[in-house]
Amino acid sequence: MIVLLKSTQVVQVLAPSPERCQPACRYFDQCGGCSLQYWSHEGQLTSKEQIVLDQLRRFASVAPQQMASPLLSPPYGYRYRCRFALRWRKGQLQFGLRQKASNAICDIDDCPVLAEPLQEIPRLLKSLLPTLTNREAISHAESFLADNGRAVLLRHLRPLCEDDRQRLLDFALAHKLFLYLQGSPESIELLSPDTNGLYYRLGDLKLYFRPQDFTQVNWLINQKMVGQALDWLALKPTDRVLDLFCGLGNFSLPMARKCHHVTGVEGSQSSVDQACHNATANGLNNVSFYCTNLAGDFARQPWAQECYDIALLDPPRAGADFMIAQLAGSLPPRLLYISCNPATLARDTQALLAQGYKLHRLGVIDMFPQTAHVESMALFIK
Repeated sequence: MIVLLKSTQVVQVLAPSPERCQPACRYFDQCGGCSLQYWSHEGQLTSKEQIVLDQLRRFASVAPQQMASPLLSPPYGYRYRCRFALRWRKGQLQFGLRQKASNAICDIDDCPVLAEPLQEIPRLLKSLLPTLTNREAISHAESFLADNGRAVLLRHLRPLCEDDRQRLLDFALAHKLFLYLQGSPESIELLSPDTNGLYYRLGDLKLYFRPQDFTQVNWLINQKMVGQALDWLALKPTDRVLDLFCGLGNFSLPMARKCHHVTGVEGSQSSVDQACHNATANGLNNVSFYCTNLAGDFARQPWAQECYDIALLDPPRAGADFMIAQLAGSLPPRLLYISCNPATLARDTQALLAQGYKLHRLGVIDMFPQTAHVESMALFIK
């Protein structure tokens, strides 16, 4: 593909690559959300795989012993949650997603990466919000798709009057939505209807979550990712597993079905509480959860004194270098690393190699098609 460039903007495509395609989104030229829509899905995956391999080669001087096929997502319609930006200008609503390299809002009516049941949410909210008396109190909106229904969360800067609350309740009932109101970071109220909680399924497990909890946006890939983790680890009934950065128990609970005991560790107390709730709700009593700052000194924590057969790490973008250094010499012989940042994966791989591990298997995870985000799974064996 030959292009003329002006700064970072494409001015003209002189000879299109066979991998070049027409973006599916009519807002592609303005919206900053999905920057790779001009590239074929296959081309994106090949590039992401190469990015991970290049980072490992350059910074850890290693290649995996085995390369697994990517975990494939549908290229569109995969996103199960989305945060929308909104702004009121002279009483007029701007509603949508951030523009490229800007805080300005790209006003949208639809988004092709959203799961089909969420496609109408932007239009519904753009129709509803201007009818509220205290409409300019609404600052953000989020939508969620759970296995038991659709949900919307509205953040508001000031209390809403009773008429507005009733209008929102009528809207939620008419469109069969769970509707949450967030008046402060610590306060989320379920307005309608009554529910025991949103949940998503992993096999026969139900994992309950709240709007403020972290969950993967691509639940089809999440199911495949958990399944691949179980397959690669080949858990035995006698295994004791350490799950670090465990969140709500996304990996912990499926692993607990296969092994003797799982110890989950997470930095957020609210996530630990929700993970404990999920274990109880699914009748699992061979899993324990601890709240610990994994970027701090945890050497004296009781869970850090135990011996494990397997460790699973699912760290944030910053990676797990400090944690790996603290556990040097006590990490188990099999370690599965879920990465959302090739650079920190390469750095942490270097630390694991120094502890005697080999990079046994690597595979890319297609969590965010049409974007530059790169996720992968790596199995290390000592």
